[in-house]
Amino acid sequence: MIVAGAFPLVLRSWRMVLWLYGVNFLMSLLVLLPAYATLRREMGTSLEYLKLLNGFDFTVYSDFRHSHGAATDSLLTVGFWLGLLYLLISVFFSGGMLRQLASATDRRQTFQASWFLVASMQSFGRFFRLFLCVAGFILLLSVVFLLLGGLGGLALSETLNEEELSYFALACLLLFGLSVLFTLCVGDYAKILLFRRNETHALPAFREAMRFVLSHVRAAFGNYLLLNGVGAICFAIYFLLDSWIVTGGWAAIALLFLIQQLFIFSRIALKVWALATATTVFTIQKNHLTIFSSW
Repeated sequence: MIVAGAFPLVLRSWRMVLWLYGVNFLMSLLVLLPAYATLRREMGTSLEYLKLLNGFDFTVYSDFRHSHGAATDSLLTVGFWLGLLYLLISVFFSGGMLRQLASATDRRQTFQASWFLVASMQSFGRFFRLFLCVAGFILLLSVVFLLLGGLGGLALSETLNEEELSYFALACLLLFGLSVLFTLCVGDYAKILLFRRNETHALPAFREAMRFVLSHVRAAFGNYLLLNGVGAICFAIYFLLDSWIVTGGWAAIALLFLIQQLFIFSRIALKVWALATATTVFTIQKNHLTIFSSW
């Protein structure tokens, strides 16, 4: 199985996974520490916010927004810009991740943050252009599905009841989600093309990657869906554990924090695993094509 075959690359890159987790942790502190200080300052001696520990209470949130709207708006603004910064950093690290996975086949190679950052800087321009291509394609899909779903729902509104219309909307949403996952999968293979060929033109690489994924749907997109399914299971387990743990003391809060960090770590490892799987699929298929052509 290709997914299992790519896992050793992830194990040999464990230092990189830890390093990426550390960067994510530091970025989260940029949001959490100012948010905590702001909330403590605005709430004063009130204990109302403690009601949020064991579940989200919209009444508490709406009252806080009504009384301290300016502070909340500033936090949301900071969170928005840091979210954009996180996207840029994810694009920036793509070159370093591919460089590490390429060298992970050599057991003597170890992770070094210096050449990881150098590889990231060298590839940032092309990967940022690819990011714009992927984002534009997803935006186009959003418009298409919104129009088709709206027109389809309007045409079927006279023949279907509300429950059947909800099923139709759910089917459209599911198809849209699969289309977005397919686009992201194509983006991973386009990254491999740009990295291996040292090209700078993102759009041709995206088109070629799409043809490659369509030609090897089971190996490329099937394994991508499998890893995303593993991520969805981890997400469900996290929410299940979160519902079971009653945060009534510091021990429970520390346990929940540890579970959250394990979930974040697993998400980063799955991202690296997906890129390692794409690299393995691309290498296997290209080698098969080379052997076939030699005959």
